[in-house]
Formats: sequence, structure tokens, C-alpha cells
Amino acid sequence: MVYHSLQLLAFAVLAVLIMRLKLFLTPHMCIMASLICSKQVAVFAVMAIMAVQGVANMQAQWAIIGEFSNMPQEELLDWIQENTPPDSVFSGAMPTMASVKLSTGRPIVNHPHYEDAGLRERTKLVYSMYSRMSADTVKGNLMTLGVDFFVLEDSWCTRRTRPGCSMPDIWDIEDSQNVGKVPLCTHMSRSSRPHFTTVFSNDIYKVIKVSKRSQITP
Repeated sequence: MVYHSLQLLAFAVLAVLIMRLKLFLTPHMCIMASLICSKQVAVFAVMAIMAVQGVANMQAQWAIIGEFSNMPQEELLDWIQENTPPDSVFSGAMPTMASVKLSTGRPIVNHPHYEDAGLRERTKLVYSMYSRMSADTVKGNLMTLGVDFFVLEDSWCTRRTRPGCSMPDIWDIEDSQNVGKVPLCTHMSRSSRPHFTTVFSNDIYKVIKVSKRSQITP
């Protein structure tokens, strides 16, 4: 390949200088065309072209300077780390529980590895906080799981991407006997007593403590 390339270059120079010597250039151009159209060269050419854009993309990504920041969650994790015993058991939304476990090491009862049937059942009990069930029922669910603290997120209670897709709306399909009642999470966002005790809150998160003493609904 290298030899033919050099020879083609020489014949091209001769053809420029002496028109008649194009008779040597033309056959060599045909030879080079057949060599260039080989599978190996075509693959190399395509990869080389792709590499140009790939390098540009990598340089653009490397040029990005920034950091992820979630101050409300950082406040939550700092509070948990400083104000709860290491063996305190937490429950709440699965993504938040993953952060709690990773950053504080506290035991959790549900997490995003949702493939396990037992975990799905535990998560269903935890998410009853966002249903229209009574506080007594939900507290019983949490006590069954051994939960000490529940991390309540109001957005999980009120967020609705479209009609019928909020958490209380989804629970209406599962728990039809309580349809029409105010969701428990709405009550908890206002006041967690008498069944729970609010121990921390900021703009996004509210930590409620599950009292181990039985409560009687007034």
C-alpha cells in the first residue's frame, strides 16, 4: 500500500510536468482505487471520521465545571447523622432511603432495588403513608416493620403529572374503601400529632418519629 502510494505520487508529478505521461498515472489510479475500497480501509476511515467528533465531545464534557447540590437533602442527612442513634431504622421514598443508607449508614426498610418480592411488600406498607388510610393503620404498618423515623416528602403527596397519577390517586385503586378521604400525608404535612412526632423539617423533607406507645384515635 505504501509502495503504491509513493509510486502514484511520482506518476502524478510526471503527469503534471509531461501530459503524455498520464498513461502511467491512470492505471495506478485504478490500482489505488481498488486498494482504498478494501473492507479494512473502509472500516478504518469510518472509525477515523467518528473519532474526530468523539474527541470533540470528550473535550466538551471535560470543559464542564460544576457540582451537584441539594441543600435540603444535605440538611436532612446532617441532622440524621448528628441527632439519631446509629441503629435507628428509617423509611420513606426509595430514592431518599438510598441516600440515607449511603451517607449516614442508618438501617432502612426499603430501597430502590425493587426486584425482590419481599422488598415490594415492605415498600407498599411504607407508602401507605401517602394513602387515605387512617393514621392508626399506617402507624401499625410502620411499627410492624420496626420503623423509628419516617421521612415525609410533601411532593410525593401532591405531585401529579396528569390526572390519576398522584400517589393518593394510585392508592385509590388499591384501597377503594377510603376513596374521597383526605390523604394521610396531607394531615401529616400540617400536624403529625397525636400518632407521630415531628422532629425535623425543612422546605422539602419532614422527619416524623414513630412512637412505640399505642395511640387511641380520638
